[in-house]
Amino acid sequence: MMRVVVLGQPGAFGSISCRHTAVRLARRLELPLVPLSDVVSGPTRAVGWVATATAGALNQALLSAADTVIWLHYSPAAVIRAWTRGLRARMSRAKLAGRAPRLSDIRDSLLHMLRTPHLHQLICQHEFAHLQVFCLCNPDQTDFWLRAQEHRLHHRRREAVAQAA
Repeated sequence: MMRVVVLGQPGAFGSISCRHTAVRLARRLELPLVPLSDVVSGPTRAVGWVATATAGALNQALLSAADTVIWLHYSPAAVIRAWTRGLRARMSRAKLAGRAPRLSDIRDSLLHMLRTPHLHQLICQHEFAHLQVFCLCNPDQTDFWLRAQEHRLHHRRREAVAQAA
């Protein structure tokens, strides 16, 4: 996992979720977070990187440059649950980790579901057989997956230190 694209749905909640996941993953993998334009233009292909893209920005050049796709494929039900959690937090004046989605984000999630078959067909093409694809269906699953990556990285570092000694 050296050239990673974090793919999310359009809209504010999708962009923020995508960016948050990419930042955490880049920190865990010790890779730079690069703009999407740098990945497609080619100068970062030789080194590791993490980039973010919305469903509409995914293209063949980006998939050819990547070796891993993290697809934040949040269903409308997951976005509604996050919206409800945010509404409850605002009503009780509790502090919420991250940004709660708005009603427009629920609409964007529904529109994202319409693009899902096209994205699935694109990712499953023979020329992209090199891709490792992780499809994460809600924010809790994404958080769990990221924590698992942190655990694996910590374990690998410990093994490397033990072998060097």
